[in-house]
Amino acid sequence: MNNLALVATLATSPASAFNELRERPRFWFPLLLVVLTSAALVAWYYSVVDIDWMKDALYSNNPDFQKMPPEQRAAAMQIVGRKTMLIGSVIAMLGAIPFFYLVTSLYYLLAAKVTKVPLGLKHWFTLTSWSALPGLIGTVVAALLLLLRDNDQVGPGVLQPLGLNELFFHLPLGSKAQGFLDALSIPGFLSWALAIVGVHVWTQRSWLYSAIFVLIPAVVVFGVWGFFVFR
Repeated sequence: MNNLALVATLATSPASAFNELRERPRFWFPLLLVVLTSAALVAWYYSVVDIDWMKDALYSNNPDFQKMPPEQRAAAMQIVGRKTMLIGSVIAMLGAIPFFYLVTSLYYLLAAKVTKVPLGLKHWFTLTSWSALPGLIGTVVAALLLLLRDNDQVGPGVLQPLGLNELFFHLPLGSKAQGFLDALSIPGFLSWALAIVGVHVWTQRSWLYSAIFVLIPAVVVFGVWGFFVFR
């Protein structure tokens, strides 16, 4: 089964796709697809956004920024420029996504060894990469929103159009919980669901085992993050 056929099978019969990937693990196609499309999206956004409007919106709702002395606020505003944001965001996409996949895969490898599952790092990096493909749904929606925008005063929330904040809460840019709610998204939930299916297929263990296997890091990360955001 080639990569495009695997994408289609992942959407229609994920168990079959993961059976194929267990026999022939590979990860370059989904990894490059997500990294390159994400980098292109943020480059497009920061090349067209009204950067002065974005800085005002970002900092006006940030209580920590408002407490800073005027000279420090001015220095911070100068650092955040179009070129800085564009280059920094693209580099972040190119480096952070593979790094996050690697950390997730190392966790899976450790959990697998603890629970006596004889699969190596390549398998877990494969599962991480393919189960992340639902993120492309958000990328496509974000690209459509950018294409159809009425003006250039568009907040970075457009890059997470299927996040809980954009869909339901609509907290302003720079508010304390905005990033937390942006990180919780429909594509993210779908990715967790695919990973659970993959673990269930590969290990032949129960659905409960598979869910716990996949969701422990998310529960820890979002639990700690949420504690500091909402305390």
